[in-house]
Amino acid sequence: MSKGSASWRMAMVSHVGQVRLRNEDCVACDETRGLAVLADGMGGHAGGAEAARMAVLTWMDRLHAVEEGMLVEDDLRHAAHLANRAVFMAGRRDPGLRGMGSTLVAGCFRADGVLLVANVGDSRLYRLRGDVLECLTRDHSVLRARCDAGMIGAASEGPPALRGLLTRAIGVEAEVVPDVGAFAVEPNDHYLLCSDGLTDMVPDVDIAEILATLGASPQVAAKHLVDLANDRGGMDNVSVVVVSSCASVRLGTELG
Repeated sequence: MSKGSASWRMAMVSHVGQVRLRNEDCVACDETRGLAVLADGMGGHAGGAEAARMAVLTWMDRLHAVEEGMLVEDDLRHAAHLANRAVFMAGRRDPGLRGMGSTLVAGCFRADGVLLVANVGDSRLYRLRGDVLECLTRDHSVLRARCDAGMIGAASEGPPALRGLLTRAIGVEAEVVPDVGAFAVEPNDHYLLCSDGLTDMVPDVDIAEILATLGASPQVAAKHLVDLANDRGGMDNVSVVVVSSCASVRLGTELG
């Protein structure tokens, strides 16, 4: 795929929400290279915003440094390792940033029709194919762990106090293991990267409806999703990246 001939369109929106005083989310995308990444920082004061910013910048710098060609899953793992180390070391150097961390979710859309996905934490990547919305990532959270253990029936049934308690995050420990997977991209798929500021306010059924009706115009869909989260309370920062595959996308092979 030559530059300027991407088989997808991307748009991103990040908003402070209706309650928080600062935006600790960070998003970035590169339509030409097929890269999208989102981070939701934590740590209070300046720490959360700085952790998210560092995670996103380190991630993008690493993948941009890979020579033009096909990214592989190990590239994503290495980028996550570098992002984690950057945030962790910054927290150790500066007492004012100690304890900061971030989620990270990223998608790398390859020219051969394969999507590589990486995530740490509870920011998510969804795919709408036809009328079926599927979350391609798995939350690294106490709530998700209790669901998997059969302690509660569904994440929506868990106590509110467990929301946001992560079992894995960027920059909290010296090492982190991201979940990495590969998926086939099909024509007219719509993808959504989002922070929990969206999913805590907008249920999957509404996300699916918006992507189905507006996903072909990613900027419109992204703005509508963020506006809806804010209309319903905007209790947290809310950030999204919407990616729409074109009808001419080259079909890939489902790998994960």
